[in-house]
Amino acid sequence: MIETLVPVAVGLLVLTAAIHSLLGERRLITPLMRERTGVLASDQYRLLLRLTWHLGSALSLALAAVLLAAVWRPEAVLRIALTATGTVFLLAGLIDAVGTRLRHIGWPFLTAIGVIAFVALAGLPV
Repeated sequence: MIETLVPVAVGLLVLTAAIHSLLGERRLITPLMRERTGVLASDQYRLLLRLTWHLGSALSLALAAVLLAAVWRPEAVLRIALTATGTVFLLAGLIDAVGTRLRHIGWPFLTAIGVIAFVALAGLPV
């Protein structure tokens, strides 16, 4: 039964992530970006708002990969979890660093999480 339920949950998770990113961008983020008042007057904060919004969807996709691995490839769960974590956080950290010209406090932490995940992955036995 778990072999059926988890893929269904993953399908809903992927669908939810896609809806969150696509419709959220269209109906929430883009209209907000038209505002140029308060914190939205800052290009840095505008980028951070968009990045943070889509990071939720990216993390959902990473979780989907881990859940599928738990059912279909349990021996590879750690490898897939580290790969997904490393990919999402390293990309988020680098986008944050470049987009804010290193001015946002979060980029070193996001990047470090990604790098540490990849170092841990490299240390796994083959």
